Amino acid sequence: MNKEFITQEVESLIRSLDFIQEEQAFIKRKLSGLLENLVLNDFIIWAEDLQLQILNREAALRLLKNDILLLKKGVKASKSSNNMVEPKFVTEYKKYKLQVVYLENEFITWKSIVNEKFEASVS
Repeated sequence: MNKEFITQEVESLIRSLDFIQEEQAFIKRKLSGLLENLVLNDFIIWAEDLQLQILNREAALRLLKNDILLLKKGVKASKSSNNMVEPKFVTEYKKYKLQVVYLENEFITWKSIVNEKFEASVS
């Protein structure tokens, strides 16, 4: 694969992870706002569980992002002929791309469930 292509694709993966982190931060703020107004025991238990989920997800996102940044450095630093990337970098890129796609799809489902719960809580 072309070095420039991999570099651009890696940037895209990083942007996707940044977007998920930003959306989770928004959900955290939304949760804080609801907690200020609601003090139902069931909701507090759910909120604590949700907070733990968010923390775990943020840790996973940071770890994956760090791995992708290391890949980016490796691709940029690699000596290649005809601007082609070493096969080991292509393999890593494909692995990380699958992980990001999985996280994006899983995040969409998770966010929908969380938003439904938020909506039910304020109705």
